[in-house]
Amino acid sequence: MNLVRNEGPAMSCEPPQKKQRQDDGAKGTSAGRTLAVLGLGNPGRTYERHSLGARVAAAVAEASAVAVESTNKDLEGAVWLGCGELKKDWALILQPQRPINENGPQLHSALSDLNLQDAPFLTIVDDCWLPLGTIRFREKGSSGGHKGLEGIEASFKCGQNYHRLRLGIGGKNLKEFVTGSFTEEEESLLQPVLAAAVMAVQAWLRLGPEASQKIMSIVNAPSFAKQPAVLHPTP
Repeated sequence: MNLVRNEGPAMSCEPPQKKQRQDDGAKGTSAGRTLAVLGLGNPGRTYERHSLGARVAAAVAEASAVAVESTNKDLEGAVWLGCGELKKDWALILQPQRPINENGPQLHSALSDLNLQDAPFLTIVDDCWLPLGTIRFREKGSSGGHKGLEGIEASFKCGQNYHRLRLGIGGKNLKEFVTGSFTEEEESLLQPVLAAAVMAVQAWLRLGPEASQKIMSIVNAPSFAKQPAVLHPTP
């Protein structure tokens, strides 16, 4: 399996700082734009089913060595990652610092602290309505009863119109299930799924949100979670 990895922020510009206001975050500036990624979950509970999104975000962040400079607790553990086809863009990779039901307010607080309220963002989230090992990329849609997604809808003017990567955990929408840990057998089945999810996030960062239709057509193919195809931009 070929896993495309971002080689880190070998960039010609500095990452956005709090004092460098980017009022047109979605459009970017001459130095590039900023995207954001949040892996949903509960802080400190890495291996529970509800924190699967946070595991993927942590794997994506491994390619970065640029910590975010902020005293805002919602940005604790956040990193900058160089991205984009021309290496002019920056991605803000966030880990959950609040309970999953408050991940939406956390994301809003973090982006506001950096003056990036309008930056496009991608959420990575567990989905009990999808079978374990399933991956779905969506441009918009309902929360499906997921409290973390409901918090995002309530925190941003875009409502349900934001990108999300949904990772199936199977089971039922019961607290004791989603907050439980994966079994050893499930962990074994998850390994190719985690690799595929990391690749999907990297593709979103590299090709940009505007390439969502291309990303969706590949990521949502039944075979992608088992043997992910390399996502390259269309010539």
